[in-house]
Amino acid sequence: MQSSRPSSCQVPLTLAILILVAAALFCFFGALAVGIGAYYFIEAETGNVAVATPTPVATPTPETQSTPVSPRATPTFSTTPFPVPSPSVTPFRSTTPSTPPARSTRSAELDENGFHTAQIHIGTETLDVELAESTQQQAKGLRFRQTLAENAGMLFVFPAPQRVSFWMKDASIPLSIAFIQSDGKIVQIRPMQPYDETPVPSLSDTIAYALMVNQAWFERHGIAAGTVIEDLPH
Repeated sequence: MQSSRPSSCQVPLTLAILILVAAALFCFFGALAVGIGAYYFIEAETGNVAVATPTPVATPTPETQSTPVSPRATPTFSTTPFPVPSPSVTPFRSTTPSTPPARSTRSAELDENGFHTAQIHIGTETLDVELAESTQQQAKGLRFRQTLAENAGMLFVFPAPQRVSFWMKDASIPLSIAFIQSDGKIVQIRPMQPYDETPVPSLSDTIAYALMVNQAWFERHGIAAGTVIEDLPH
């Protein structure tokens, strides 16, 4: 019987299979490595890409045109310092000396009753008065009168301050009398009744004037003792 020997083709076939398997593995791992490398390369490139951020452009500021100032528009400042009040001057008080009120001027002519006349001011009221200056005029007074205007009266002017007394003999008009000092201050006001011959004396002995008006005229006009008449005639 004839004995068998191995074929000379078997070894190369096995080797070829191994080479193919090795080549396949090599290709697989090579492709894998290439893929991984490409992946990391792309990632690295993407992460390092610089994005250009636009730089804000400064907006040019328009130049302000200087307007020439007219010489007339330039304010002029006074170099004179504000006046400083003197220490002796009281603020809010006029330093102009006050002018004393003028004295009443008697009329040049006598009226129909034989008296000079004048105007005097008491508070806000103005009185037209007859001036009883002489002894004869003072003795006559308002006797035999029937009426007396509302803002009229008789002013008795005495030559020197003294105590005086009056009565109403032959006087038919109800009257009020004010006794006045030489400085014009009224110190007493008394009512007087028609035809009453009872003396009405002044309490003061410094009376320089006596003013007779219609009864209660002083009360109606808010005039009382202490009021000063500043323009009495001498």
